[in-house]
Amino acid sequence: MAQFDYIPILRWKEGEKNAIRALDAAVKANIQPMFVLEPEQFKVRKATKKSVAIPSADHFVAQVASIWGTGAFYLDASGISAPAGTQHPILAIAAAARAQGLFLIPAIFLGAPASYASAVATIIQQDQHGVALRIDLQELTSASTWAGTWPYSLSETDLIADFGDDIGSVTKLGTVVQTVFQQLHAGPQWRTVTIAGTSMPANFAGIQQGLYTVTMETLDLWRVLHPIVPYRLDYGDYATPPLGVIPPGIRWGYPINVRYTLNGQYLICKGVKTTGAGAVDAGVQLTGHAKSIVGYLNRSPLTGCWADDEIDAIAAGASPQGLLHWVKIGVNRHLTLLRRIIP
Repeated sequence: MAQFDYIPILRWKEGEKNAIRALDAAVKANIQPMFVLEPEQFKVRKATKKSVAIPSADHFVAQVASIWGTGAFYLDASGISAPAGTQHPILAIAAAARAQGLFLIPAIFLGAPASYASAVATIIQQDQHGVALRIDLQELTSASTWAGTWPYSLSETDLIADFGDDIGSVTKLGTVVQTVFQQLHAGPQWRTVTIAGTSMPANFAGIQQGLYTVTMETLDLWRVLHPIVPYRLDYGDYATPPLGVIPPGIRWGYPINVRYTLNGQYLICKGVKTTGAGAVDAGVQLTGHAKSIVGYLNRSPLTGCWADDEIDAIAAGASPQGLLHWVKIGVNRHLTLLRRIIP
């Protein structure tokens, strides 16, 4: 059994879903993901000539059952709104998950919309699986002021200090951060405590073509913190760039970039545009990226990792397919590597 839980934060999108599906069973068994469900991924499966329409909640749960199985997972559906006078959709999701024998743990943040908070309360009472609470740095440091009004027992609450892409600002605080985590209010009383974030860049406008490495600041910070806190500190991160507004400069003909996870670093393969002066076909660039990864000195390919086998095949002449396929490759490699290097 793993000594620490690994909690990747994943968008419920095709590339991520396909990456999870391709995980080795042993890796999958020791991951407890958080799926972040947004309105564009929560839709009715339309009827076809061979099948009837499936409601959004049932369709989502069927996908989770097929892709993830019955293992525990967190679900943050706070981004989906509930029309006035209606129940929040997470209630229907939880009911469908219950019927299918899935182990859903709702995730919430302080100050969540009332309809979502009420729905989460109902799910906690019905399922008795507890709850995940996502907090930022300010809320982490002020936990003593709000924990007394938190409506659930700490022993059923998984506390996730989720710094998103602000992890760089957090690490710059130096030993102050260590003190904050060491003195976390009621630290050992929370069911679990996790640090999460990412330094994975979302865009590379202004960066020239070539190979670059970016330090995994969340992993570095976790390696400093977990030996010095008086409770088990689990690890979480974003397997793709953090959620938010699509960065500027993303349009048709954009540069073909690829991210590949190393031990403690992201390897960035920065490409060029596919239209205009100096353009190079996307397939040619992706094949070149695969060859760059295969030839990278500190790559350390993993046995039993679908993504590494796929990169080897592409470098050897297999079709590179498209960027969606490379999201699958990048996420699959990231999850496999992180689970293997976290004790």
